[in-house]
Amino acid sequence: MATIPAVNARTLDRRETLFVALALAVAMLGTGGFALLRATGGPRPPELLDWQVSAFRDLGPDDQAIHSSLSVAAEEIGGLNFDFGDWPKPEELDKLLIPPFYKDDFWEQHGRVQWRQLNAADFNRGGDTSYLGVGGSAPGQSAYLLIFRHRHIGSAYTNQTEIWVHRDVNVGEPDGYRAEALAKAGWRQVVAYRGADEAEHQKGH
Repeated sequence: MATIPAVNARTLDRRETLFVALALAVAMLGTGGFALLRATGGPRPPELLDWQVSAFRDLGPDDQAIHSSLSVAAEEIGGLNFDFGDWPKPEELDKLLIPPFYKDDFWEQHGRVQWRQLNAADFNRGGDTSYLGVGGSAPGQSAYLLIFRHRHIGSAYTNQTEIWVHRDVNVGEPDGYRAEALAKAGWRQVVAYRGADEAEHQKGH
């Protein structure tokens, strides 16, 4: 497997793009909250299942910030896997300046979450890759699970990304990664409705 490269001029440019995307994601959270009060009309979003939570309605500020940064980081992680045929470890993501793995001010302000890679899918055979974040010190903070469901479709492949949270900030490694097993163990999948969709969802309850 190839080694994930250290930071250079090209990766610094990619990091700048990543930070801009993260800032936009955080801004969208604020817009989503405003839309809860102002948006009208439009179709209702799908109903949340018992084992799902809304990114806008059910997460606290620190959980929202981590969710937003994970959503952005997932794109970068998937790109690194595609480029190098390997899944970067949290310490490599730290060196590549990718939040929430990068130990910067954002990491300090949002609980100093400790990350580890639980499993890495084989590039040729597929499987699931996951990153577990625990030990956050912010009040009311959750534990986090970022899952890449790696599937081959003929000669192509796809990565489906899921983000889950758990109320026990020090929860252990899950026994399995199927939705049923995660839900039974207390994990909840985060659903990121758009602001207007979430407003309609709120109006219906």
